[in-house]
Amino acid sequence: MFKTIVKIIKLFIQDVPLFRSHITENSPEVALLRKYVRTKDSSILKQLAEAGIIQQHLAAHNIVATVGRNVIARLLAGDVTYSGQINYGALGSSSTAVANADTQLGTEVYRKLYSSHTTDGNNVAYVDFFYAASDTNGTYNEFGNFIDGTGSANTGRLFSHILTGGWVKSNVQSMFVSCQYTIS
Repeated sequence: MFKTIVKIIKLFIQDVPLFRSHITENSPEVALLRKYVRTKDSSILKQLAEAGIIQQHLAAHNIVATVGRNVIARLLAGDVTYSGQINYGALGSSSTAVANADTQLGTEVYRKLYSSHTTDGNNVAYVDFFYAASDTNGTYNEFGNFIDGTGSANTGRLFSHILTGGWVKSNVQSMFVSCQYTIS
């Protein structure tokens, strides 16, 4: 069974001129966000919020689609048709309810390669995505990540899919999406 949590942290950099060109997927602030997600040390989030870097923090559960679970089952049986690596995270505009049978987002708008991935050494995997201020902007009603995707929309095997409730990202905001997958 997969237990999944998607944590979304918007980095608001409009009112913090010092950070305007500083926050990247490899910046110390994003490293602290990764540490927060993995350790659940709320003092890290508080520190970044007090510095004006965090605008919004959300956590939600998503589904692992049948096609994503199928890739894992194939790997366990020795079928290496797919690598099993989640490599792209995509934002979409559809508000249609997610379903186990989904194979792609309802309406994919933008996708990006993962910014980091790791495991805790036990049964938890973390896959992070960083959308820089200049990458994209708009309202995104869905998020999904893909195994063996390419830079083109609707490629790869959909692993997880979530309705976001309408994440709004402007061209002066970066967004950090961390996906936590627990196999239990």
